[in-house]
Amino acid sequence: MKELKKQVIDLGYINIKDINNNTFLASDNNNVAVFVRKTEGEELKPELVMAGTYEAMEYDPMPEFAWITNGDNHAYMLVADEKSISEIPKVLSLEEIKSFGKKYLTEKEKWSLRKYHDLQETFDAIHELIYSSKDHVDSKNDAIDEFCKLIFMEVFKLNHPDYRFKEGKILDKYLSEVLDYRLFQKTSTKEEKKEIVENIREAFKEIKNHPDYDSILDDGSRVPIFSNDDYLKLENPSVYKEILESLQNLGNITNEDGTERPATLMDLSGDILGRVFDVMLRGKFDSKGGLGIYLTPRQVTEAAVEMVFYDLIKDGTEKIIEVDPQTGIPTIRFADLCCGSVGFIIKCLLEMKNLLFNKLTGDKEYYKDLFEKMKEHCFIGADNSPGMILKARINMALHGASKAPIFQTKDSLRIEHIKPESLDVAITNPPFAKNGVAKQVKSGKKTIDSPDGIEIISMYSEDIDENGKSKMSSTGLSLGSKPDSRGIWKEVNSIDPAVLFIDKYMQLLKPGGLLMIVVPDGILSNSGYKYVREYLIGKKNLNNEFEGGKAILKAVVSLPQETFGLSGAGAKTSLLYLQKKKHHGEKQESVFMAVADNVGFSVKQNVEKFDRPNDLNEIVEAYKNGVNNH
Repeated sequence: MKELKKQVIDLGYINIKDINNNTFLASDNNNVAVFVRKTEGEELKPELVMAGTYEAMEYDPMPEFAWITNGDNHAYMLVADEKSISEIPKVLSLEEIKSFGKKYLTEKEKWSLRKYHDLQETFDAIHELIYSSKDHVDSKNDAIDEFCKLIFMEVFKLNHPDYRFKEGKILDKYLSEVLDYRLFQKTSTKEEKKEIVENIREAFKEIKNHPDYDSILDDGSRVPIFSNDDYLKLENPSVYKEILESLQNLGNITNEDGTERPATLMDLSGDILGRVFDVMLRGKFDSKGGLGIYLTPRQVTEAAVEMVFYDLIKDGTEKIIEVDPQTGIPTIRFADLCCGSVGFIIKCLLEMKNLLFNKLTGDKEYYKDLFEKMKEHCFIGADNSPGMILKARINMALHGASKAPIFQTKDSLRIEHIKPESLDVAITNPPFAKNGVAKQVKSGKKTIDSPDGIEIISMYSEDIDENGKSKMSSTGLSLGSKPDSRGIWKEVNSIDPAVLFIDKYMQLLKPGGLLMIVVPDGILSNSGYKYVREYLIGKKNLNNEFEGGKAILKAVVSLPQETFGLSGAGAKTSLLYLQKKKHHGEKQESVFMAVADNVGFSVKQNVEKFDRPNDLNEIVEAYKNGVNNH
């Protein structure tokens, strides 16, 4: 700790106040403070860093920065924004200090922050209980699904305290009378406990498709969280009792008048509940559970979204807060058509909330109402896996966006629910494989036609004219074809779906819209994909300027090999950042290029080890500062 204190003092934070043996506060003479915590022998997992950040928030006034370290690795946080930064800055000038503004938390907010770590352990324990019980649950992902159903019921109960059942053997009973862990404590016989479980399962059938949790898509169709055939698989009364007690018995909370009462999940302020669920989801999700899905690392998600939001607001916030004068609905729209557990969308949601509530000046009540409308209309996700959509919908609901348009689609490449040129931002990590979409597939020793592959490749060739040229229409699709040696575009036999997703997003984005996408490096460098690059940014003319193309290339950030190591993907990847051209003659500007050697972890024996620095923090700051190469 002596060396840590010396480093902080060297930065200008000269006033040291010890909190305990491994934690201290340091401040300068203007009371700008740093919370410093050393955790011996622990990996700097994101949830550990966030727990330290939340502890820093409890101090009055709140420290501006947090420095969490295990001695070998370091994490630096902007506390109020809950955002990673590349380093703790030297003592700020008086002008810089004005941008912070001291924040004091209520006792309820402090209680919520203290609950963060407890709930992490609780959620992990619930998942392990469900999985180890083998109570009609076959995998870790199945266990997450069952937990999703029960936490949905608990949150529904708290939001609908007077809900009474309309049918079945629980007719006229209140949900609060059915979903209560204390019922198990009042019974002694197996039959009575079994009846309690049957009532809970019956209750789920009635409330699972309540209209308060329907998403409304662009075409007006309504999509519930659960499908008609979803049901609670669990039958063991002991499992139900333990889960419900963990969700309902949170101890007491102090009211404003000083009295105490039993706390509920609804007492958690901010996004604590959603964040805890997201941590559990990322920690327990089995990418080898048969779905072929891997959740994008949080470090990548945060960096990608921060770069996009910087560009969204650098020239003003009018676009962010614009509403349709006829409907009153905000016009800005974010989407991920391969959303998984909605990691990118959740980060966009949180960035928007922070912007509206903490950064913009003006009528806070108006911004609050605007954000409520945004949660219902502006954050769009799709996936072809019903299991992922369930997890995504619950994740959004626990972040306060229960009606967000997150929906299952048979095939995101053939999605019909989103109109062309209706999106402002697309941010995504699509599936990729060299011949992932093909007209023919092998079945044993035979090669047979693939109707889906034929249809998709034909659909993505619709903008090729009768002379074999791409029309380059603003909403056309061409990359199901490629030019031959004479420049005549012809349908391909197979194609990496990542290429088609780029084309699809170019169709769906408004002119000037932004696309941040994870792609295999081959698309950026292999000669076989040169036509894709020219389709996007054009060809160089005699003046060495790019002409033609549908997009402006804004940035490429190379990611290390281990970024997606847990998924089993061997491909080296990068973040590709494009802006759809506002008009055909728009000129390509300088491109930001960066290489991240580390993203905060390594992968050893198929396990993430948080033993590396995160270069993406420094890269994001370089992008914001206009440094062209990093």
